[in-house]
Amino acid sequence: MYIENSYSLLHKVDAKAPELADAQSVIQHWHGKRIRRIDRYIQLCVAGGLACTEKRELPGNTGVYLATRCGAVSTSALVMKTIEAENELPKPLHFINTLGNSAGFYLTQLLQVTGTALVLSKEAHSFEAALLHALMDLSLGKSEYALVGAFDEVALPVEHQLKRLNFAPDAPALFEGSHWLLLSNQHKALNVSLPIFANSLVEIVSVTQPAATNVQLSFAPTDAEREQLSEYQVNVFCQRELDQGVAPHGAFSAASLIDAVSKTVPMLHISRSDNGYYCAVALND
Repeated sequence: MYIENSYSLLHKVDAKAPELADAQSVIQHWHGKRIRRIDRYIQLCVAGGLACTEKRELPGNTGVYLATRCGAVSTSALVMKTIEAENELPKPLHFINTLGNSAGFYLTQLLQVTGTALVLSKEAHSFEAALLHALMDLSLGKSEYALVGAFDEVALPVEHQLKRLNFAPDAPALFEGSHWLLLSNQHKALNVSLPIFANSLVEIVSVTQPAATNVQLSFAPTDAEREQLSEYQVNVFCQRELDQGVAPHGAFSAASLIDAVSKTVPMLHISRSDNGYYCAVALND
C-alpha cells in the first residue's frame, strides 16, 4: 500500500510551565470555522485528520482508523470529578465526549466519508495496530483510501498525567500530538508494509534482512540493543525529538514513523512497547 500524504503535530509540554499547542488554529485553517463544544482530545484528532487530507475529496468508502493510548483523559477526569466529588450528573456533552468514537464522529462528518471507522488502543503500539487494520482493509479492496491517525493529549495538571502514565514525578516534560498517514492502493512513490510484531529486536531485524539497511528507532536504545543492531551493519537513526528525560505521549511511535517517511528509503521503523515487545514497519520506494 502507498502513502499519499502525512502530517505530524508533535508538541513538547514543559512540566513547570505547561503550554498546549494551538490545535484550533489548525482546524480553522483547513475547515474555515471554529468548531465549538469539542474537547482537546477531539481537537487533536480533527486538526490532524483535516491537515493530512488537505481538503481532498475522498471516496465515500474511505476508512478512518484512529489510535490512542489514553483516550479522552481531560473530559473523563472532569466527568469523574462531577460524579464523585460534586455528587452531580455530568453535562450530556461531556459524557458523550468520553466515548471512544466521539472524535471519529466529528472527523468523518467533516470529511463526509462513511467507510470503516475504528478506534484502537494497544498501549505504545496503538498506531501500529490501527495501521495493520487499515492496510488489511486496503489489500482486501474494502476501500481505495484509508486515513490512519494517532493522537494523545497531555491532560493538565501535568503531575496527574505523569501518575496516569506511570512516569517519574520529576519528569521535565511530556510530548503530545497528532500524527497521520493517508494511504491508498494506487501506486505512489512510497510503499508501507504490514507491521510485524515480535518478542525481540533480533527477531525483528532478522526477518527484514537483507532489505533493511536504514533503521529508525522510536526509542533510545540500550547498550545491548545497540550491540544487537551493530551485528547487522545497518544505519541507525533515532527520532530527533527523543530528548533525554522527556516522557513521550502514547502516540509517540507514530511521530517517529512519520519522521522516517521523510528520510532515505528503504527504511525500517522499529518501535518498542513498555513491556519489551517490538514492532517494525518497512518503508520502500
